[in-house]
Amino acid sequence: MPDEISARAHLERAYELRRKGDLEGSLACFTPDASFRLAGSEALGPMTSTVQGHAALRPLLVRLFADWDWSQHSVRAILVDGERAAVHCAGSLVFVPSRKTVATETFDLVTLRDGRIAEFTEFCDTFMVASMAGA
Repeated sequence: MPDEISARAHLERAYELRRKGDLEGSLACFTPDASFRLAGSEALGPMTSTVQGHAALRPLLVRLFADWDWSQHSVRAILVDGERAAVHCAGSLVFVPSRKTVATETFDLVTLRDGRIAEFTEFCDTFMVASMAGA
């Protein structure tokens, strides 16, 4: 079980790498078998499907970083309880293809294992994401 200080430091680094759009650095923050899911209705199809492992996570992150500019979206709070953490982020996101900007918040539930992210579930305004992406 990670201690709170190391868990918090790892998560702060992971979110900073996301803000910078660092694909390889971000991928390295996840365990090889990590799962990632955007919480939302199955009606949104692949957008809310769980991906598992680096082979599936890599193309998801490539798309995420190509489509969204996270540079003005930052961590506001991290709560750590053993291997689990809750992360609240807020700020502006830019949907790169249209250059539209939206102020929004995200809330993530994370499970850490061996000092890396093993499970990641992001709660966001899926209606906004789908609308901006034309889904």
